[in-house]
Amino acid sequence: MKDLKIGILCDLYGVLLTEKQREMVRDYFDYDLSLSEIAAQHGISRQAVADAIKKCEKTLVDIENSLGFYAKLSEIKNGLQKISELNRMKMYDEATATADTLLGSI
Repeated sequence: MKDLKIGILCDLYGVLLTEKQREMVRDYFDYDLSLSEIAAQHGISRQAVADAIKKCEKTLVDIENSLGFYAKLSEIKNGLQKISELNRMKMYDEATATADTLLGSI
């Protein structure tokens, strides 16, 4: 199963990959092309595509581990969902406290 997180990491950090690497990762994760289809497009072997994608995955994960933008975006998203739910339940003081905490972490 393909890791959707890698597609998101490519959106965040893809500019740090080569254009060819970025195309292969997007074709694989965003457009759900097979390794064989990508290989045919680039005129390389299926194994070369698999190796390139694996290398890109490692690079993107290493960058995320260093910078943490995806983790921070996830934290903000979860905080906003909690605030939204608290507002729906008319728990405005708790929503405000959650918003303040979230803002303090940015």
